[in-house]
Amino acid sequence: AQDPSRPYPLADDYLRTTSILNHSKYVSSLDDYQWYLDNIPFVDFPEKTFQDVYYYRASVIKRHLKYAHEGHGWVFTEFIHPVAWASKLQTIPDSAGHHIVEGRWLRNPQYVKDLIMLYTRGGVEALSGITYTHYIHRAIFEHAEVTGDAKFLTSQLDGLISMYQLWNVQLNNDTGLYHRTPLSDAQEYSLPGYVTGGPNGGPVQEWNSFDNNYNIIWLGPETYRPNFNAYMVAAAKSIADIARLVGNETVAQEWDSTASNLYSKMKTLLWNEDLKFWIDVVEGTNLPVLGRELIGYFPFRFGVGVEDEMVKGLEAGLNGDAFVTSYGPTTLEQSNPYYTAFKNSTYCCIWQGQSWPFSTSVYLYTLAALARSNSTTSTPELFQAAFTNYTATNYKLGVPYTAESHYPTIDEWSGDSTNHSEHYLHSTYLDNVFSNLIGILPTLGDRLMLSPLVPENWDYFAHAQHHPPAPPHLQQRPPRHHRRHSPRRRDRVPRRRARDSGKRHRAGRAQALDRVPCERAEHAAFL
Repeated sequence: AQDPSRPYPLADDYLRTTSILNHSKYVSSLDDYQWYLDNIPFVDFPEKTFQDVYYYRASVIKRHLKYAHEGHGWVFTEFIHPVAWASKLQTIPDSAGHHIVEGRWLRNPQYVKDLIMLYTRGGVEALSGITYTHYIHRAIFEHAEVTGDAKFLTSQLDGLISMYQLWNVQLNNDTGLYHRTPLSDAQEYSLPGYVTGGPNGGPVQEWNSFDNNYNIIWLGPETYRPNFNAYMVAAAKSIADIARLVGNETVAQEWDSTASNLYSKMKTLLWNEDLKFWIDVVEGTNLPVLGRELIGYFPFRFGVGVEDEMVKGLEAGLNGDAFVTSYGPTTLEQSNPYYTAFKNSTYCCIWQGQSWPFSTSVYLYTLAALARSNSTTSTPELFQAAFTNYTATNYKLGVPYTAESHYPTIDEWSGDSTNHSEHYLHSTYLDNVFSNLIGILPTLGDRLMLSPLVPENWDYFAHAQHHPPAPPHLQQRPPRHHRRHSPRRRDRVPRRRARDSGKRHRAGRAQALDRVPCERAEHAAFL
């Protein structure tokens, strides 16, 4: 379909704020570079690989942004080339949460709003049936925290409730937990399949055996998974928070109770006291799948399982004997007998060791949150090392590139099929830059928290052109009592003073800033 005209004048044509970066030089080599000038925040980092991958990943977003037709508007795809297992208009639910939080930083908010409404009103799951697990509910809430558009958020409440209820067919009434096969959790060939795909439904003893059930090894059994149930806890909590925004305390309390009850059931069955870690449990038999998988780090990213005991369990895996590798983290800890650094199949998608950007995106969120909680193990330096490794995986032959999965110990993609895997949008990067590295911690309230986790040896970093531009008639001089917050005033801060301010941020203490009415803070630099 023909793209519609841009919904507002070109950003660089009428912005009236001080420019600290030459936007054009960063994107002049990209196709339709005006789109980038209109839509993306600009960054400048001392670490060239971070910067190069950032602008490449911005181009990945654009490659997957499709205008469907009038009535549905925009959609983000996971694969550039259409695939048979996609849902309506080639969206795929497991990656849609990533698309929403990645796209929330674009200046045109309609791109992500259209994707959101494809699920809340367009009936992706109602028409196609539920397919892959997802964290779309939480992503929609986080989208509003960046845009500040609470009105749009609350208008989606009924659709979000309907979406949640579609998944109740996967709720086991005895355990009170949601179950799904690992394949339908977008993670086939993972540990539950190896534990139950061997002779007589037991563990696999050897790979090449006629006694193995290779279908179970591939799909996995119906499983209570900690990440999936954490998605549902976070979804229920998001619905409660939105209901509270519209003043419906009865609905809010109902969904708070749903979230609390589900989390209680998670702790009872999925938290393993011996491993001190979240584990899979096979539905029906309640067989514990003993082994640490990277999905055990997912709940913390969504505010689930934040008790001290659980934090200590997560920290125990943050080393080279467990998940940490040069191009990791691994999706299964390296000491597990089913872990393999190399694929034992030509099949694309192996989750018992390969490094998947899909999971690393979530893992980095958890590391950043732990670093900001004054963890003695998950320090800012540990997060920085993990982010550096993640950036290194986003290369191929020395050029920024992303595909499906990466070997965890060598510089080579393991899931990289021609005309299929190229520039795969199954993970985030821009969102990790802003939320984790730079440390922009937005809320729906009137406070903005900044808590950067940039390396101590950086002399500067800069980012510019956040937020949708205000219409020209709103670009007025702020009232006198707000002028101290304006970008121009900040840009005139002496270099030494600004550098000292940056060091305070890097120490891990968040700084709260009042939101500025009338004039948006388009630029920020820490020198």
